Amino acid sequence: MQNDLLDALRKSQRWLMVAGVLALIGGSIAIIVPALASVGVAIFIGWMLVFGAVFLFVDAFAVRDVGRLVLRALVALITLAAGIALLLAPLRGTYTLTVLLVLYFALAGVMRIGVAISERGLPGAGLTAFNGVVTLLLAILIGAELPESSDWAIGLLVGIDFLFFGFAAISAASALKRSTPQ
Repeated sequence: MQNDLLDALRKSQRWLMVAGVLALIGGSIAIIVPALASVGVAIFIGWMLVFGAVFLFVDAFAVRDVGRLVLRALVALITLAAGIALLLAPLRGTYTLTVLLVLYFALAGVMRIGVAISERGLPGAGLTAFNGVVTLLLAILIGAELPESSDWAIGLLVGIDFLFFGFAAISAASALKRSTPQ
């Protein structure tokens, strides 16, 4: 099974390289113009919520019980309203998304530190603690700069993520190319 996966990856090595290069370009743009990337992410999420609302509304009619139909239709309407709100006011949406990001980072950081403490002495516990501290510091730094940080935080973090993916994809594609039997 692992050999099958390796063969499939070797065959798609060129596409992995293309994806890596595109991710590097997109990540660089997002880091250079983080406000634009933040708004782009808010608009993307808005459209996903609108499309999701359509599916939820169709799903509402999959039940015969009127009470459940109404509840499911309400979930669809709330999802639609959230999507439209993000599409109509993406800057306000970036603020809301940044607040959620700060809350997520704060909770994830504290939890990772807790996991590291509980796994003290095990391999990887130190890195888990370091990850938790960095994540918690990000929450504090971004949260302390609200509302201004909502202009750049999401775009910057997405850009950094794209860069890491791009480097990893290019590295994997290069390793696959070197390991291809001639």
